[in-house]
Amino acid sequence: MSTEKPTTTPAATARELSQERTRAWLDSMDDEELESITESSIVDSLDDEYYDEEYEHGTSDEITTMALGTQIPASKQSLINETLRDLMNSINSIQTVGNVNISNSTNVHIGNVTNINGNIQIIADTLSRNRPRRERRKVSITEVPAPSLDPEESEERVSSDVFINSQMFKIPKELCSINPRHTWLAQEPMEEPLPLKLPVNYVVILHTATESSEKRAINVRLIRDMQCFHIESRGWNDIAYNFMIGCDGNIYEGRGWKTVGAHTLGYNKIALGISFIGCFMRQLPSMDALNMLRNLLAFGVEQGHIAPDYRLVCHCQCNSTESPGRRLFEEIQTWPHFYNIEKEQQ
Repeated sequence: MSTEKPTTTPAATARELSQERTRAWLDSMDDEELESITESSIVDSLDDEYYDEEYEHGTSDEITTMALGTQIPASKQSLINETLRDLMNSINSIQTVGNVNISNSTNVHIGNVTNINGNIQIIADTLSRNRPRRERRKVSITEVPAPSLDPEESEERVSSDVFINSQMFKIPKELCSINPRHTWLAQEPMEEPLPLKLPVNYVVILHTATESSEKRAINVRLIRDMQCFHIESRGWNDIAYNFMIGCDGNIYEGRGWKTVGAHTLGYNKIALGISFIGCFMRQLPSMDALNMLRNLLAFGVEQGHIAPDYRLVCHCQCNSTESPGRRLFEEIQTWPHFYNIEKEQQ
């Protein structure tokens, strides 16, 4: 009588090896870890109907294992898939960052927030996607320098037109945005400034007799240099002007609305001094700069800093000087509120 050893299939051997490893892993766990695993187990989260049979036999508290590759009955597959779906939905609905839990929230930002205080350049795609690629281009507030110019010497030129989807929109020039002192790194006045009695009856127009630029960075440098010159060489308390306007279309705060300036001898205590950055003997400031002067005057009247019936005069009418330049003086004479001092004295 011969006895034959039972044959062992590779699948049975792999199953036994998997079960041995699972038992060894469970034996290495302490009670707290086993409890945590049991509570978070997908098996424990299934409906009671799936485990009615285990409850009847009193084996519901046991941890069962299943070797990889084991076929799951079709009757249980849909229940497991539903349980996994609910579990993933619960995970996706809660995000954890450190010790902060976020759930059922929108528009949540974690991290640094950067605030921009200054001008923003708008660049918009001008053409639709249907047009040929070679015809697509970008038009921005800053125009591309002409090819004949040296790129290193070319300057940005501000345009008031913005093209968005082949439609032109005009940037509203009625806005009066004043760049405060800190934007051009102004130093504090050397002494306590004198208050200006408001509303003023006179507004004096001047020019700085310096270079002019349509680039904001250059205008900031020019204003900073002017303040140093007025304080250190002239011995004045601060920069002379109440406001400055650059050909970049920006208004820069000097001494402001409420402080006596040092711009025009005999008029400092009764007038605001507004100076264009540049020298305008033969040419006018940019149209954006002239529009900003109109807006600033209207804003000053609206806010009660300038009298409604104010008199607009130029520096050369008050003192012996070429300021604000012959060409600009001719332009100001055509404006409302211009006051002819010579005619009044006659």
